[in-house]
Amino acid sequence: MNIAVYSAIFLVALVILSLVGRLIRKKNGDDAVPSTTETPTTTPAAPEAESPIEEEEECCGEHEVCEKGKIKRALRTDIEYFDDEELDRFRGTAADEYDDDAVEEFREVLYTMDPREVDDWLKSLELREVALPDALKDEVFMLLR
Repeated sequence: MNIAVYSAIFLVALVILSLVGRLIRKKNGDDAVPSTTETPTTTPAAPEAESPIEEEEECCGEHEVCEKGKIKRALRTDIEYFDDEELDRFRGTAADEYDDDAVEEFREVLYTMDPREVDDWLKSLELREVALPDALKDEVFMLLR
């Protein structure tokens, strides 16, 4: 046999091993390994106002991308309302000065929102200078965990 035949056999063996490896990865659910033969034709553009909720779902807290999202939210200055405009009347009230009825108003807003929005709601309250009642801080902390 000449060298061309050996080269052809070697290439066929490489292709077969590659396919078997790919099948094993798919069977084990390890789809995170990037394929060398599949290249995207277009790269999707990131939306301007990407939802912080989506960032948190995928964020493990150990990557620079996650930290960028947290910093971006921390620096946000636009006020977002969560159907809680009525809470603006508490602007300037200290966290320990709320009566039971006021605490219940905050609690109602808190438990009607998606738990993933709580962090953004707290930022909204901060920007509006509305203090979260002390009576709710433990509950909010539990939801954030």
